[in-house]
Order: sequence, then C-alpha cells, then structure tokens
Amino acid sequence: MKSKTHYDHQKTKALGHSAPRTSVPKSSPNWKPEPCGLSREELRKIVAQIMG
Repeated sequence: MKSKTHYDHQKTKALGHSAPRTSVPKSSPNWKPEPCGLSREELRKIVAQIMG
C-alpha cells in the first residue's frame, strides 16, 4: 500500500487590499495613563539616541 502526501501551498495566499483588517484592541473605559516622570525634553533625547 502506497501513500502520497500532498501539500497545497495555494491555501496560504497573501492578504489583498480587500481583506478584512484586524481591529485595534480597545482599552478599558476606566483606564488612565500614568506619568513616567520624564520631561518632554528627556523623552526627545532618548528617542534621538534610539533613532540615531
């Protein structure tokens, strides 16, 4: 008895423009941002270091 495995690569197609987009998760209604303790200037310096 012979068995042959067939792999169908056509099932994994790239998503086109008409593909439904995933929704962004919504935060809880009682969520509030917490301060990080850094000033805007300090944050800008950190970002500038990361970006190069």
